[in-house]
Amino acid sequence: MAQTLIRVGIVGCGNAGRSIHLRILRSLHTARYRVTCCADAAQEKAVELAAAAGLRAAASPVSLMADPEVDLVVIATRPPRTHRDLALAAFAAGKHVVVEKPMAGTAAECDEMIAAAAAAKRLLAVHHNRRWDADFLAVRHALDSGIFGEVRLVRNEYTTGFAGSPYDWGIHIIDQTMALSRGKRFVELTAAFCAPHPDRPADSEGFFTGRLRTEDGVLHDVGMLPVFNGNAFRPGRLPWRFMVVGERGVLYQEWCQRPEDALAKQSHFQPAAPGTALADLPLIASGLAIPDFYGALYEAIRGGGHPPVSGAEGRRAVRAWELLCEAACRGTTLSIDL
Repeated sequence: MAQTLIRVGIVGCGNAGRSIHLRILRSLHTARYRVTCCADAAQEKAVELAAAAGLRAAASPVSLMADPEVDLVVIATRPPRTHRDLALAAFAAGKHVVVEKPMAGTAAECDEMIAAAAAAKRLLAVHHNRRWDADFLAVRHALDSGIFGEVRLVRNEYTTGFAGSPYDWGIHIIDQTMALSRGKRFVELTAAFCAPHPDRPADSEGFFTGRLRTEDGVLHDVGMLPVFNGNAFRPGRLPWRFMVVGERGVLYQEWCQRPEDALAKQSHFQPAAPGTALADLPLIASGLAIPDFYGALYEAIRGGGHPPVSGAEGRRAVRAWELLCEAACRGTTLSIDL
């Protein structure tokens, strides 16, 4: 068993490193991974986490990457512009890399990371863990089922009561929309931002909405929107998280992130013609046994397969954000190739 374990070093001892990556690896994957050490630009944070979790605190991120007892480096630092240099150092040291979302600060930085991974012959994976949310999986499964006939519109919008950074949380939604394009290129995009600094939305709090069109004419609405408090006649929160419109009907999917909630949430299918029942819509098989990011990553590293979310996919989401910002700042519709 020891020979099959992947030894992990975590760079970034804040919430993502401690409460997400370390927790998941130790609670779900003790037979596949062993977290050996941690590092942080603020050494005291690494020492604190190491003492609490029984790890070794590396003197610096660079020394962690040189550690022979580390096979995989998890980069969980903020802001995203810190990811490139750390990833390049990890690949230079011969390590596999998991990088938190967003993958980097710019698409150009993503390109450098992808090239470094290829040169080192090591795996690069981006932690877009919202691809394993139950609601997203249900919608993707429904799209693949063909029940809609020709798809016309896919809406993927998240309502939130806080004005968080659109790039930090909104990148999840953008990545989901990239995946829901089902291999089709996006050729047109328009967007609008509601932010304190609309000329630089990536650096500010606020909300955004965008519309993208694929090469086959499907419209994809994506956004992070504020909650309307509402009243008895106008409910505040949207009753659905996703909506898919096709020639044969409309699907409304309730918000549901956790697999354990899947049985309490519903997919509502309204047929365009009589005689089509909800039972005709294939549901997620075994909603309580959804595979997770690190399970797929292990198989990719040990089996030589594809990572659960590749560098190219992470780069596509970052580039989409750049284009959304450009369209919003210029107040125009862009012709794109994405």
